[in-house]
Amino acid sequence: PQGQPTNRIGDINPNDIESIEVLKGASAASIYGAKASNGVVIIKTKRGRGGETKFNFSTKTGTSALLKTMGHRVFETYQEAEDQYGADVASLGNDASGNWAGNDFDYEEILYGEEGALTEHTLSATGGDGRTQFYIGGQYMDEGGIIKNTGYEKFSGRLNVDHRLSDKAKVSIATNLVRSEADRGVTGNDNTNMTYGFSIGFTPSFIDIRKNADGSYPTHPLNPSNPLETSDYFVNNELTHRALGSITLDYNLYRGVNQDLGLLAVAGADFYNQENQVFIPPFIQIEKSKDEAGQSVMTTTDNLNTNLSLNLVHKMKMSGMNFNTTAGLQYETYDWNSVFVHAIGMIPTQMNVDKASSQSVYHDRKMRQDRGQFFQEEITVGDNIYLAFSMRGDVSSTMGDTETKEWYPKMAASYQFGEFAGVFDNLKLRFANGQTGNMPQSKAKYTTMSSANIGGINGLVASSTKGNADIKPERTTETEFGVDFSVMDGLATVEATTYSQKISDLILLVDLAPSSGASYAWENGGEMETKGTELTLGINPTKLISLGGLDWNFHMTYYSNESEVTKLNVDPYNYGGFATFLGTYRIEEGWSPTAIVGSETYDDGMHKELGNENPDYRISYRNSLRMGPVELSFLIDHKEGGHAINLANLIYDLGGTTGDYDKEELDLDGDGTKSGNGNERLTVLGGVTAPYIESTTYTALRDLSLSYTLPSSVSDRLGFSYMRVGIAARNWWLKTDYTGLSPEVSQFGNEAIGGSVDTNPFPLSKSTYLTLSMGF
Repeated sequence: PQGQPTNRIGDINPNDIESIEVLKGASAASIYGAKASNGVVIIKTKRGRGGETKFNFSTKTGTSALLKTMGHRVFETYQEAEDQYGADVASLGNDASGNWAGNDFDYEEILYGEEGALTEHTLSATGGDGRTQFYIGGQYMDEGGIIKNTGYEKFSGRLNVDHRLSDKAKVSIATNLVRSEADRGVTGNDNTNMTYGFSIGFTPSFIDIRKNADGSYPTHPLNPSNPLETSDYFVNNELTHRALGSITLDYNLYRGVNQDLGLLAVAGADFYNQENQVFIPPFIQIEKSKDEAGQSVMTTTDNLNTNLSLNLVHKMKMSGMNFNTTAGLQYETYDWNSVFVHAIGMIPTQMNVDKASSQSVYHDRKMRQDRGQFFQEEITVGDNIYLAFSMRGDVSSTMGDTETKEWYPKMAASYQFGEFAGVFDNLKLRFANGQTGNMPQSKAKYTTMSSANIGGINGLVASSTKGNADIKPERTTETEFGVDFSVMDGLATVEATTYSQKISDLILLVDLAPSSGASYAWENGGEMETKGTELTLGINPTKLISLGGLDWNFHMTYYSNESEVTKLNVDPYNYGGFATFLGTYRIEEGWSPTAIVGSETYDDGMHKELGNENPDYRISYRNSLRMGPVELSFLIDHKEGGHAINLANLIYDLGGTTGDYDKEELDLDGDGTKSGNGNERLTVLGGVTAPYIESTTYTALRDLSLSYTLPSSVSDRLGFSYMRVGIAARNWWLKTDYTGLSPEVSQFGNEAIGGSVDTNPFPLSKSTYLTLSMGF
């Protein structure tokens, strides 16, 4: 299977988080320089508070279930089955007397229909005195998957300590240890028809591939693997141990009447060890016919990131003015080391790679060093005016020139009107302009070498991708304007922002002529513009009218953007996907970089745009209602527009099992007849791609919770400061016309371009919890 990497942000315990701040664009994130063009997420974890030690405990228990299926084709008669698969396969749908049995096995429900048990326990403690404060947090999570032998388990612990050494010095320590284990099954794309989605697509519902009475599985007549057998025996386990730590020294160098100067030094490290074990026993269908049956894959990855930051912070007060000056140096390292061992010819009871008949070993190493320096000045005048200017310089080992710094400036201003025109409780206008960058990949500056056996002697040959010794970071320049205001004594608050980004020196992997000796090369080869709008609206209707003690808060967020490639220094080309006729993305001047194209062209040979990965807009609504001890909250998320390349439908079409295969709605070949949607799509495959490009518009109920806080008389009597019980649901409802398993599909993970290819991912699940929390 390909793609679908782990998102390591899931290692963080949400209960340890104090706040999350998202710096979305270059104008906000330019202080972070050459690694911030995609924005910056700042996560602050909880710190201790002086006073009596307080404990908080919460527990959740529940289940998860399948949310959405693709559906399948139902064969009503023997003749329908014979027309599709021939007599030998069709006869498998007959009963013992030779008559059509009318079987209709829903293999999506059978394979994806497990009820996963969900358990989560968290415990935290906070306390301290005037000199030392601490926060301790722990979490245990066990989530059973909706596919047999899948799930996720996590243990995590955190210790944050703040200690004042003197009236001038304070030291803070943060540590986090995580152990997580994931069993993922086998989903998504593969080249052997082993993954669950591929296998189900080639399994008509009239044949029975369920386990036999003796515990064995029947051989699948149409597919090289039996997905039910695979789910029983296939192992895809990921075990991760992670340690994060930082130490901060805050030292006051000088303190005067109107100014002070401080040193802020921060050192941090993030290490994880990840072990991936994949095992395919030699006795299951997909392996047993091979000469060396059975496979075992063991991958061990060590990753260490370190950082050191030294900052001087000067604060000065003058009459009606405040100055905050910061200057600093940063040094960061990244070290990624992975060893991959692939063994074939396994002993049935052994997973160890040394117990195989042959092994192959691959080793991948990536190292990187970044250095940065920055200066920032912030000025406030009275309560109305805010001004800021900053400059950051970065250099990295991934850049072609490792001595010349890339500089990223920023300026920002805002004016606070206060009460204005008798309408606004508060009105603020703001402006910002700034630059950030996006570093090249570690290998972009080099032409890498691959091992080769030449005349029995091991040697090296150049890879098909040519490096660029002059490669430099992409540069994003953003200008934004915004207005924030509130009206009617806080009844409504509004934040509105419009922005424009210009991205230059786009890093592209471009095609080369065969005569060059390489197939691809890294280039800074283009420019792009993005324009967008963001809006948040908060309303508290109870500030306008009394609702009998009900406190109601409504919050809406909206954003939209569109992009265009404005300059391309190389020939237009297609990017991502698997092949042009299956759907890909077009990189061409004047086009959106997320435009989807296929086989269709105009008379002049120009590609027709069949869709766009980028949505028209996204909007979400959160409601929170509280009446006394009862609180209800829910979040609705809506995405309008956007498209995906739905190759899951193609897989089902090729297997003759698509839910609409027999529906006579399409005439794609223009012959005046409708021979069934599945047949129509396959007939024009190679010349017409549009039927597999689908809208991903959806509306989803993301989160729903109802809680009740017990009276203090009850919690006090039981020895608790509070007790709260509730019920919660996640991803409980989804409305979409997208026919795949998920309208948010991304075969290749979180990709800026090419992130909407569907080859049957792990299916969506909905979950329901009972919750209990208490303090003491």
